Amino acid sequence: MSLLRNITSGLRSLFRKEQVDRELNEELGAYLEMEVAEKMKQGMSRKDALRAVRLEHGGLELAKEVVRSAGWESFVETCWQDLRFAARTLRKSPGFTAVAVLTLALGIGANTAVFSLVDTILLRMLPVRDPEQLVELTHTGGGTLSYPFFESVRDRNGVFSGVLLLSAGRLAAGAHFDGADLGVVHVSQVSGNYFEVLGVSPVIGRVLTAEDRDTSNGAVISYGFWQRAFGADPSVLGKTLQLGPDYVCTIMGVGPPNFTGVATGQPMDVWVPATPSTNPVAFMFRLIARRKPGISQAQALANVQVLARQLSLEWKFEGPLGVELTAAGSGLTQLRRRYTRPLLVLMLISALLFLMVALNIGNLLLARASARQQEVGVRLSLGASRSRLLRQLLTESFMLAGAGSALGLLLGPAASGFLVRFLSLSMGAYQLPFSLNGRMLSFTVFMSTAVVLLFGMAPALAITRADLTTMFAGSYRSAHGPQSARRGKLLMTAQVGISCVLLAGAVLFARSLQALARVDTGFNPQNVLLVHLGVSPTAPKSADHVRLFGRVLQRFATTPGVASVAMSSESLFSGNTWTESVNVPGIPVQRGTDRECIFLVVSRSFFRTMGIRIMHGRDFAAQDDEKAPKVAIVNEAMAHFYFATTDPVGRTFQVESSDFPVPLVVVGLVRNTKYRSLKEASPRIIYLPALQTPGPFEGANFEIRTTGDPQRMADLLWDVARAESPYLRFEGFGTQEQLVDATIAQDRMLAELSGFIGLSAAILVCLGLYGLTAHQVSRRTGEIGVRMALGAQRHKVLSMLLKSSLVLVVAGSAAGIGAILLSMRLVASLLFGVQPLDAVTLLATPLILVAIGAAATYLPARRATKIDPMVALRYE
Repeated sequence: MSLLRNITSGLRSLFRKEQVDRELNEELGAYLEMEVAEKMKQGMSRKDALRAVRLEHGGLELAKEVVRSAGWESFVETCWQDLRFAARTLRKSPGFTAVAVLTLALGIGANTAVFSLVDTILLRMLPVRDPEQLVELTHTGGGTLSYPFFESVRDRNGVFSGVLLLSAGRLAAGAHFDGADLGVVHVSQVSGNYFEVLGVSPVIGRVLTAEDRDTSNGAVISYGFWQRAFGADPSVLGKTLQLGPDYVCTIMGVGPPNFTGVATGQPMDVWVPATPSTNPVAFMFRLIARRKPGISQAQALANVQVLARQLSLEWKFEGPLGVELTAAGSGLTQLRRRYTRPLLVLMLISALLFLMVALNIGNLLLARASARQQEVGVRLSLGASRSRLLRQLLTESFMLAGAGSALGLLLGPAASGFLVRFLSLSMGAYQLPFSLNGRMLSFTVFMSTAVVLLFGMAPALAITRADLTTMFAGSYRSAHGPQSARRGKLLMTAQVGISCVLLAGAVLFARSLQALARVDTGFNPQNVLLVHLGVSPTAPKSADHVRLFGRVLQRFATTPGVASVAMSSESLFSGNTWTESVNVPGIPVQRGTDRECIFLVVSRSFFRTMGIRIMHGRDFAAQDDEKAPKVAIVNEAMAHFYFATTDPVGRTFQVESSDFPVPLVVVGLVRNTKYRSLKEASPRIIYLPALQTPGPFEGANFEIRTTGDPQRMADLLWDVARAESPYLRFEGFGTQEQLVDATIAQDRMLAELSGFIGLSAAILVCLGLYGLTAHQVSRRTGEIGVRMALGAQRHKVLSMLLKSSLVLVVAGSAAGIGAILLSMRLVASLLFGVQPLDAVTLLATPLILVAIGAAATYLPARRATKIDPMVALRYE
């Protein structure tokens, strides 16, 4: 029979079953009549002939079954019967089904959510041409690089086919088109070859080129922004778009639908040409390069490091410029650098939770198998094959897994969004899309299949291998009860051990977050609004930007709701750093010692506004201008490093930079403050007066202490600044508390999510112990009745049942403590102010589990003490 005919015949048997049965009956009946006729020719009566034929070939129904089983449709029909039987069986046990499905959904949903972030941040490739060839060039530690460095690498390398540049982060600006307000859009400044190097083609129009900055200030908009703001109207090409108060660009093209930029989680709406810079130390850009075919990443790194050493000599840097090369096929590495380790730890934690879920499902299936032993025994005695029963039981397990997986996938987007909100606390609002791709579905199918095969197969095999003789002799309970109970206790002990590890991790991360919350920053971040203002490129070149910002500061100071205001070159905890090496006359420093200090240009009201205490000397004064002697204020860390125990006020030091031709005089000593992170020690900081800043002052950060909610003041203050000069640009705002909180976003994420997972593990342990104790009470009903009939006291029975469950908790806790001792060092780098092998944690976790175990087993154990002995003996 041909393949097509076989398929057609099978489909006909499935969808026209009654007609096929009639035809089969007719065909088999005709064959039977032929055989009967042959027997009758031999002298047999019709009755004897019918009997002889049936003895030779079997009954009509048996023959029909043999014919049906020869086709593939028989297997499909049998599977459909198994599914219907499994659905009816599970519907008869709604409690068991609901608990199993919800438990699976909890484990699969949590793992799917975490894996979605791992997939988006670590695994998913950019929708560009040959993304595996892309690498990111960064300053040592993942820092940004300068525009001159980009030009040098682009023109003088021998390993890249193209190098592009883009601004670090994204700029939020108000967009206007033909007088209509389009809302806030995210803008990225890029080099003219940005789209060419990535291999991204526009849907309509063209991409940017190097000439767009000088001729028409061209811009490319994203496909989503094109649809959202312009209704996908192709006539927008060539029209002008206003970004912010003064930047006007011409729309040259629209990007493809699946491309939103190279920064993971930060989609862009508009790409505009970057403004060239000649300052080699203005580290404010990110670089991506495309390796030439046949060039390895190691070869590319070696070539760039040689070039970096040459540039360091040309630009007269104190030391060689450190450059790193990392794969950029899945996007810029800033997000991956920050969250790779926390996400992997979360993946491990959620995997342990899923293992607990699997163990819990295994316990439920074992108890269910024990309860169905009689049913399966009867079916086996009636002739059902073991393989057929095994397939039916596994079908039930697969149906449970499928329902749990479907519910887990439905919960996945909500759980993934929950995780993204934690990430959004750190470096702006992240938009990490949750989408079902092949990896996600494969991951979910793998987890569901693992549960069925690991914990559904064993009970199914055990139940189909029952000894029918002992079962029908009435001794099933004694023969199989202890074995089933031992399996359940072993699984329960494993659950407690895993829960111990998860609870310990939750306690450690919570204590670490608590320790971070107690860290003294050295200043008062509450009610401080940060406003960043820049100067438009169209401003007069002769304008004194420092004094312009000073006039804005004075306007801010007289605004209602402002308690005090200050200005600085960088905000504390912003992550931006200006460092220089320092020498102190008469104090030799050992060669190779790190002599760099952080420089911060501030106004004279900075220390009062930020709440930084001046310990000795004076604050900056109005006379500390460009005509006065060059002065500085230092913090304790700088004074201790360079001046030891001597008083630094009045001492001088020399900055090793051409921007500082004369020594600086220390006029004040201030308290140490944290600068980049709560976890890092206070660095050496040198404060300079704003009127003595050595270089151009193109932008300023205003620290504004308010009497009310600081974020409600932003619009009012921007109007105040614009009243001073139309050349000012509003480049963002936030609060000092947000910047401080951003540095502990990982710790908060780990603490709260591990706490949630630890709580879920504790609930699973509670449910598992409750179910195990209730099953033991049901199995030992007769024994308890006999004990109480012979005079056993109720409290003795209660203590006996509690003891049997608490022994499992103690054994599981001991195993969990052993696992903690072996594994907690893996998270040592993610903790602050607490040791991974913390004594409080190691003591508190088992006590919590013992309390949970006692609470979970008390109700079924107490119910057992109220059993009527006569009812129990009659039940037995």
